[in-house]
Amino acid sequence: MYKEKLKQRILSEPSKFISYLEELISENRFDDGEALEISILVKKNGPERLSDKQWCVFLENGILRDNYVDTCERCTDHIPWSYMYSAIFINRDHLCANCNYIENKE
Repeated sequence: MYKEKLKQRILSEPSKFISYLEELISENRFDDGEALEISILVKKNGPERLSDKQWCVFLENGILRDNYVDTCERCTDHIPWSYMYSAIFINRDHLCANCNYIENKE
């Protein structure tokens, strides 16, 4: 169920997701070669063309392996793709931009 929900989120915001994916690729955040290959395909052709097997590998071995946080740990709002990299790898707090600001202000 969780994977299907993530798949739908990716399909509903493909350009925003691809921007995030480009960050992951450029910063070498994939440790699975097959997931990296699929990521490059998604970057070139979009996520709509993936087979069910490709989706499974891409999500399990690529995105869900330390490269995705569904919601902010403070307010439970979705973390937008544009802030996902910062929340996971830069700030390492899994907070949305607003909650990160509030936490650092206090």
